[in-house]
Amino acid sequence: MKAINKWALAVTLLAGLSSCEMKDEILGKDPLTGDTGILSLYVETGKTTKGTTDQVDQFPVTITGTDVEYTKKFDSYAELKQAGDVTLPVGTYTIEACSPGEFKSEMSEPFYGGKLENVKIVKGQTAETSVVCTMQNVKISISLTEEFLATYQDWTINVTDKNGHIKTYTKAADGETPAPVYWKMDESVETIYINGTAKTNGGEDVTISGTAKKSNLPEYEEGDDTSFVGGDELKIEFSPVKVEGSTPGILEEGIQITITMFNSEKNENVEITVDPGTEGGDTEEPGTGEDGGDEGEGNEKAPTIDLPADFSYSESTGDGKPASADAWLKTPAGLKSAIVKIETTSPAFEATLEDVDMGGNLLEGVELVNNTGIDDLFTGVGLEDRSPKPGVTEYKFPVGAFFTFLDMFPGTHKFHITLTDNEDVTVSDVLTITITE
Repeated sequence: MKAINKWALAVTLLAGLSSCEMKDEILGKDPLTGDTGILSLYVETGKTTKGTTDQVDQFPVTITGTDVEYTKKFDSYAELKQAGDVTLPVGTYTIEACSPGEFKSEMSEPFYGGKLENVKIVKGQTAETSVVCTMQNVKISISLTEEFLATYQDWTINVTDKNGHIKTYTKAADGETPAPVYWKMDESVETIYINGTAKTNGGEDVTISGTAKKSNLPEYEEGDDTSFVGGDELKIEFSPVKVEGSTPGILEEGIQITITMFNSEKNENVEITVDPGTEGGDTEEPGTGEDGGDEGEGNEKAPTIDLPADFSYSESTGDGKPASADAWLKTPAGLKSAIVKIETTSPAFEATLEDVDMGGNLLEGVELVNNTGIDDLFTGVGLEDRSPKPGVTEYKFPVGAFFTFLDMFPGTHKFHITLTDNEDVTVSDVLTITITE
């Protein structure tokens, strides 16, 4: 019995020793019992805004030894300040602080973060230092000039980095002052693509198209970073191209895109030259670009989206409902991406879409290529259609497959389709379906 008790005591002791701090204390190896110094730490952003992500007192702080096995964490900078100066074992440290919460791919507010390396703690001395947290994502904001608003009654504008981010702006959803969006961008993104359409007050459709590169900055020099990085702030402004003698006046194919980027290093705004896109969009003649082929009209390889005319039908009688509503997606250069996004005025339909995983959320945009969720939808409504495969040159997207669900939700439903081919040429269009009670 005595032997068993000794064995149980030994097991209990070993379990306690599995805690690194307890083991160090018992064995006399607590890092703080050796040579130590003091760290006096400040955290700041340099911003004076009042968002939820830039409240420095809420920033978690981590102090990690690089040549000493010691880590000190604080749930917030407020907790650190309350604790006062931090006692640390002598050594070299890396200090990190950031906005609370998850750094998401797309956010409605900026995310701040800062990292300070090679902070040396010397025996008996106080090291005073600061971690400056800067914006880690890229801010995209849309500006519609007074002339634009006076000229166009409706619009759909897509902004994408073709690397997982796409934002669609419409008058119905975003109004005249769209809210900015913040993207966590990959370091390889060098180009922002803008495309869409706007409808004049006279009912004419005008194409919006253009690309912007950091290397188009007037001050760009060979060897400079060509990628968009955290801290860059892009303001994309749209205005009609003026026709002399008219007010406000437009050219048939003309919408001017102006992009201003805030240069965080120089603390000033600089303008990026916008290259003409695949369907016009400014007053310059499109040429042969690195996106492949001769762009603009006359490019037989350019992708196209053939949609039926917008229509409406009665929920109760079905009057006006077509037998089908097929969208034909044509990509002579081969299909790379086809994204469908649904915008609806029906809260009930929106709630339904929120709960449906179709390889993504249709309210935010879903990739059709190789999408088994879309395959299941088609099968469920008795269609033999399937999602497209990469490289196909033509694909029929049966919008009518959604009639089974739309019939239950009166309102206006817009299907935004964005098509990209293997030469990275992108086009987009919108089909509007209105269901009356």
